[in-house]
Amino acid sequence: MVPLRGLIFLCLLHLCVQGIQGVNTAVLAKMMQYFYDNVQPKTQSQTDAQYAIAIGVPPDQCTKEGSDIQTVFPQKDAKLVKEKLSKGEKCFLCTSSKVIATRPDSKTKEHSEHILLYPPLKSPMDELLKKTDKDSCVVFFNSPCVKTCIQSEDNILAGLSNWINQRKEGINAFIFQEIWQKDKKKDLQEEFLKINAVVPLYRCKKTSNGMACRKCVENNIMDPFCLPEKK
Repeated sequence: MVPLRGLIFLCLLHLCVQGIQGVNTAVLAKMMQYFYDNVQPKTQSQTDAQYAIAIGVPPDQCTKEGSDIQTVFPQKDAKLVKEKLSKGEKCFLCTSSKVIATRPDSKTKEHSEHILLYPPLKSPMDELLKKTDKDSCVVFFNSPCVKTCIQSEDNILAGLSNWINQRKEGINAFIFQEIWQKDKKKDLQEEFLKINAVVPLYRCKKTSNGMACRKCVENNIMDPFCLPEKK
């Protein structure tokens, strides 16, 4: 699993009907920077650990540039989530904020995004959605690993569909930052389009000017920003 340098599990019209409003990528960048600064767990070598997180927030938190994520996910809550993740523990609505988060299961090798999305109808994501208004914004942050997340029997597409089928009127975003090192030489366009066909796909990554976020697909055309850099 590649380390993530940022996060939200987690929030993303093709196969499913999406919300009328879209996510403001400038606002998304501020949110992702906050998660990176306050939630990102570290490994023993102090590198960024892989994890997934999903949060339900009022729609303004995903659309209006003057919004502040700390008003709905304060630093004390973020600190608690980070502490749990750093210990290898799960956070399934462990704070008053509508947040679920986990790292991969070290015993079963189950990936973090799979843990949050499965089993459909009984998953941590389902519990989050029960506590989230229909018109809210749900963000899911993770780093897609194509072989396991999309191509294997343990792929997350059914889990993503379960999420969106419950929120056809809301704002949703699936966000990733890093690309798994073993996928960096692959053509990922087809696989990423499969995700975007279910839930809008975004990439947020650190640049020399700070955190930058973009929507990965417009009119079925993939933004190169979301693909591995060509050597």
